[in-house]
Amino acid sequence: MNRDVLANVVTIIHLAYFVFVVGGFLGIVAGPGRRPGWAYNPWFRIVHLLSIFVVLTEYVTGWNCPLNVAESFLRSPGIENAEASSGFGYLLDQLLHHTISERVLEAMYWTLGLASLLLIVLVPPRWRKSSSGARLATDA
Repeated sequence: MNRDVLANVVTIIHLAYFVFVVGGFLGIVAGPGRRPGWAYNPWFRIVHLLSIFVVLTEYVTGWNCPLNVAESFLRSPGIENAEASSGFGYLLDQLLHHTISERVLEAMYWTLGLASLLLIVLVPPRWRKSSSGARLATDA
């Protein structure tokens, strides 16, 4: 497979991660008024919260996002922060890579992380009990 195609696949996965984190957060916030079962699903909520804290951990520790590293490597070996110069890859890069200042990003990361923790209390996941008494997730 062509390296550019692989870089595009990595960028699509990265965009999907972003949509999961942001869209999931918005869905949880809107959940109580609309009653979507997945917004209360404890497994979804755990994975969603962990996804947010992976990003916070990367930020706090200074680690580079592995998806950014992989994409840069595939786009142009040996050149750090390489971007696609044209076509579909360029469009994907424009959607994903931000031009937001570091301070604003930091505020966004922490706000999303803390708000997500608060949502665990305000919109708690729902567990149901099986006939044996063990706790299981509700169906979404």
